[in-house]
Amino acid sequence: MFKRIIWMGTGVVVGASGAFWAKRKVEETVEAYMPEQVAIRASAAGKGLAETVKAAASEGREAMKATEAELRARVQDRTFVGESPADKRCSRR
Repeated sequence: MFKRIIWMGTGVVVGASGAFWAKRKVEETVEAYMPEQVAIRASAAGKGLAETVKAAASEGREAMKATEAELRARVQDRTFVGESPADKRCSRR
């Protein structure tokens, strides 16, 4: 008889704690998908996306400026009129 009371009590405790845990999880899930929470998460994601796009655009501009400087230097080397600085160095020797 004593074993039955212990197992009955154990079952009640486990059942009650499991029901409490399940209720809490369901409430957290419902809270997470309420319109206010969804809007907060969407705005946070949008802000993060905006910062990422700004950083990518800035990096792209820097790369563009570096490439433009390199290309201008190449054009300058090809279109130099007169004696080039490299020829001056060779003639001094």
